[in-house]
Amino acid sequence: MPFGRRPTFHRNICTKMLLAEGRESPFTEHCRNFEKSYRTEVQRLKDEVQEMHKDLTKHHSLINTDTMDEILERSLFIDEQIASQYSAVQTQRAVFEEMWDVTFQRVTNEQEIYEAQLHDLLQLKQENSYLTTIARQIGPYILSIAKVKERLEPRFQKPENDCIDTVVKICEDSAMTTEQNR
Repeated sequence: MPFGRRPTFHRNICTKMLLAEGRESPFTEHCRNFEKSYRTEVQRLKDEVQEMHKDLTKHHSLINTDTMDEILERSLFIDEQIASQYSAVQTQRAVFEEMWDVTFQRVTNEQEIYEAQLHDLLQLKQENSYLTTIARQIGPYILSIAKVKERLEPRFQKPENDCIDTVVKICEDSAMTTEQNR
């Protein structure tokens, strides 16, 4: 079996699975037509030839030559139809390859976007980590300056200054998060 070729049985199952998915496309239409093609007629011929062969080898009975001629005629006719169908399928290759290229490009673009999103999330996580570290480092200085300012100017007392409370809360939260991560 040439490399990259799958057995007919496997292709047949894959075709049926593709048709069962229900998505309409030129390729599924092609598969639907392909499944209706000459497979049943060839199977019927195989069965008839098998019976004739069995009659000849096991029973040593005479075989009707008209039946044999009829099978040969049908077989040659089907062979011509299959060759014609093969040619028609070959001409469809360019159309399908163009569709597959577009689909492949779309999937490639989606994969690139997805990877970029993952990268962006990691970068944002790192930037947030830097901001948390900086907030932890400057938090005590801000508290110290605020307390000094409170003593010097009574109007900057705690109830009016929510900004300091927010910085203190951020520092406490990030300290708890660091402890939990450890």
